[in-house]
Amino acid sequence: MKGSPKYQLNRDDLSAIARGALLAAGGAVMAYLSTEVLPNLDESTTAGAVLAGVGATLLNLLRKFMTDQGNS
Repeated sequence: MKGSPKYQLNRDDLSAIARGALLAAGGAVMAYLSTEVLPNLDESTTAGAVLAGVGATLLNLLRKFMTDQGNS
């Protein structure tokens, strides 16, 4: 990835910014779920644990998908 000139953004920069925004949005959704949704579930700790685990796994999958460059 080649750097862009000072005070300019190239396609690689914009792509990195978009990936960062998607990851930040995913983190915001996880924070919302953990503070607003999980406390309102019934008193079953299993459902909350499963929801938190699945959400974290999906967010990590998205992160890996967007950041891995491959081994070539």
